[in-house]
Amino acid sequence: MTMFTAKDRQTIWKVIDYLIYHRRKITVQIKGYERSYTCRIIKASYMGERSKHGNGPHLILGELFPEDGYTLIRPGRQLALKFMTGNTSCEFKTLCITSQRDGIDSKITMSFPESMVLPERRRGRRGSSEMPELISAVLTPRKGFETEKNYELPVVDYSTNGVGIFVSEEDFDLLESAQKGDRLENIMLFSFEAVVKVDGTVRHKSKRKRRGREGMDSFVLGIEFDEALMDFRAFQ
Repeated sequence: MTMFTAKDRQTIWKVIDYLIYHRRKITVQIKGYERSYTCRIIKASYMGERSKHGNGPHLILGELFPEDGYTLIRPGRQLALKFMTGNTSCEFKTLCITSQRDGIDSKITMSFPESMVLPERRRGRRGSSEMPELISAVLTPRKGFETEKNYELPVVDYSTNGVGIFVSEEDFDLLESAQKGDRLENIMLFSFEAVVKVDGTVRHKSKRKRRGREGMDSFVLGIEFDEALMDFRAFQ
């Protein structure tokens, strides 16, 4: 598997959103120590807004296991956070800002990563019997929509028949423009390793319980594919 270092913030945002909404386990390695710990990213502040956890972009990690890691994770200490996609380990580094140990309310505030090591998307990917993990989608509304700009948005739910796209208040104009029954063509779906183009129809717009990005309501745009994804060699 060929890896590359992603440094553009948009790519990193998409992966962080994916990890939050799918509650993916993260392995935490503390610099200078061999033992690993596990946790989940529960929130992210992307735009530098002030919050009770501090100023500037940052991540909030949930409860850490085993708990003795709290004695080692201190402000300024570097951590390597790793997660799996298929059989591939991805990684990013960050610094601890604050560490709070309080049972189920325990939290660790981390700086936003400047880069992330991810699988390189390749053409000619060999076919697989398993559907790839989708992390983002690019929507291009058809002519006649109130807005005609492209939207690059995280995927929160998916199956072979359709996809649920996360839409924040930042892209509320898309929610206002896209109505139930509207056709969307040339939707680009991205996995960690590859990309596929599909057409589909808007089936629902629903508000999601606030989770993830601080200070923002979120919505899910449900899109049904014209044809079910059956041949995953299309992801190339």
